[in-house]
Amino acid sequence: MARDKIARLTALFLYMAKKLKKRKANGGPAKSFMTVGPTLHYSHTNVHKRWALALTLFIIACAFWAVLFSGSPYPENIPALFNAETWSLGQHTTQPLSIFEYPWHIEVLALLLGIMIAVPLLISQLLSFRYSIPFILAVFFIAQMPLFAATLLISCIAVACRPLRFRSRFIALALCTAPQLIYLALLGGAEQLSPVEWGISYAPWFLAWLTALLITGAVILVGHYTRYRPGLTWTATAISLAAAFIIFQTTIGFAELDYRLYVAGNNPEEIRQFHDHKLTDNIDAALENPKTRALLSRGFYPTEPIQLRQELKKDIAVNLAYDRWPKWFDVTDNLNYQAKRQEILLQIDRFIRERPHCDRMPIALYYKAMLNECSPDIRTFQQTEILRFYNDYAHWENQPIWERLYEEFPQSPESLEARRRLASHLAAKGEFDRARQYCDTALALLKQAKPTIINNTSFLGVFSKPEKTAMTRFKLKDLKLHLKELQWLISPENLTEDPQSAQRLAEFVRLNPYKRDYPARLDELLAKITEEDPLHDNIMLAKTMIISDTQLRSKNLKELSVNYAGTDGGTRALYELGLLNIKIWKEQHEQTDFKVECLANARKYLRQFIETYPASIYRNEAEEKLDSLPTSSA
Repeated sequence: MARDKIARLTALFLYMAKKLKKRKANGGPAKSFMTVGPTLHYSHTNVHKRWALALTLFIIACAFWAVLFSGSPYPENIPALFNAETWSLGQHTTQPLSIFEYPWHIEVLALLLGIMIAVPLLISQLLSFRYSIPFILAVFFIAQMPLFAATLLISCIAVACRPLRFRSRFIALALCTAPQLIYLALLGGAEQLSPVEWGISYAPWFLAWLTALLITGAVILVGHYTRYRPGLTWTATAISLAAAFIIFQTTIGFAELDYRLYVAGNNPEEIRQFHDHKLTDNIDAALENPKTRALLSRGFYPTEPIQLRQELKKDIAVNLAYDRWPKWFDVTDNLNYQAKRQEILLQIDRFIRERPHCDRMPIALYYKAMLNECSPDIRTFQQTEILRFYNDYAHWENQPIWERLYEEFPQSPESLEARRRLASHLAAKGEFDRARQYCDTALALLKQAKPTIINNTSFLGVFSKPEKTAMTRFKLKDLKLHLKELQWLISPENLTEDPQSAQRLAEFVRLNPYKRDYPARLDELLAKITEEDPLHDNIMLAKTMIISDTQLRSKNLKELSVNYAGTDGGTRALYELGLLNIKIWKEQHEQTDFKVECLANARKYLRQFIETYPASIYRNEAEEKLDSLPTSSA
């Protein structure tokens, strides 16, 4: 029996060896390095339809990913894709939607990135590598992640090659996600965060890897019992994509995303073009530039350096009054506020046009109006060569924006600023009763307004709710003071029975203190009234406040506080005298008797103001300033 079995096995072995030798002799195909997956055993028409459906859903997922970060489902700048600075995933955890303000965004990112990891690998393993190439290209161009696409290319080749064709398909898939894990580990952390926040910034990517394993595991498990039918991959993609969309729409929403993309980052106070800029170096460069000197020589500019510098400053001031720069001036990006303003206005207008019913509309209108209100302070530039912007004066051109904000969103905190601006416009037209009514209403609503407060009360104190208004506590406090100042200025005490009195008060309200002709306009107005006019002390205070010499201004303020004691101008003159001494004291870098005297004077004048005018609108501010001063100048 044993001999018969051995004989039969030997015959079988010789037969197989003969067949193999014959096959090689006839040029039979050798096993290829890349394998074909089990799904391709089905009808090619059916396979191709399901593959195309999976590709379509995958492209939608990539487009969704791109929209979350750029607002556009397609790349607007192809060369920028090759910029290494854009390859980091860490920036996506804080901009435009921060995971520390929108925690559900962690799960949205995890689901989308999990799809982008799992689906190409599944297609490469269950079909073949060439079927995964369009998915990799979608990640490259649509999701705008070229380096991540390169890691997918490596993984798809690996999972489709014969050496990694394990008995367990899931283990092969898990091992082939190693390039993505390395990418996430190296480029997944956000920068400029605390250690705890930096660690949490990896949460979306760790969950994305787990999501990818979950998707691949589910497909392989179901496929094991269904012989890997063609519809498995697109079904898993559809479920994951639908989950990401539902979570995003119910917890965040596209309206909030648009707000973060086009409005939240455009606060005029945070735009560097509207910060202070010292133009001394720019003027010096112009004077030393031969081309500029040659250009200036063709005009009517003086040749003497000091006179030429004064003329150039005057030229800049005149052009800035018309919101432009002289032709000879080299405008850098930091100084090109006009172009930056137009860029921001386009973004805000896009949000206003596309999201008219969003609850973020008051902030959009507020930012738009404040951005338009920002104008160069011409007088300060002429005195200091510093380009400074102001936005506390109500320009007529922006009245329609403030009116829309007030009429459509009267209960929003931003509408309080709109009421103040509209009250200024009404007062400038002589409609003092309506202006006072706007001020009264705004002051009443200010008591109920809730400012933006960052309150970290959740896990480890790193998560906070997104702000609901642009009005911070400081802004509301400043607004309250402005309202009281306007209310005080247009009160009946500043009017007489003379019919021209109301016109003069309206004219005084209209004056822009930042314009070059402001001193001349004050002189013209002062010439129309007598010393007994209740507006006289206000005009004298305004003339004193524009004096650039601090010592002379201090002297005039002291005289005003004595000569007009009890009046609007005399009251504020004493308060401003205390603030001016604080300013002079802070400017003294060395410990001198003069510095000690300034601090003592500041404390004396502020204390005198609080005792003399306890009901003044500046009392709280005076008390805060006094409490903040040290007992000595050390």
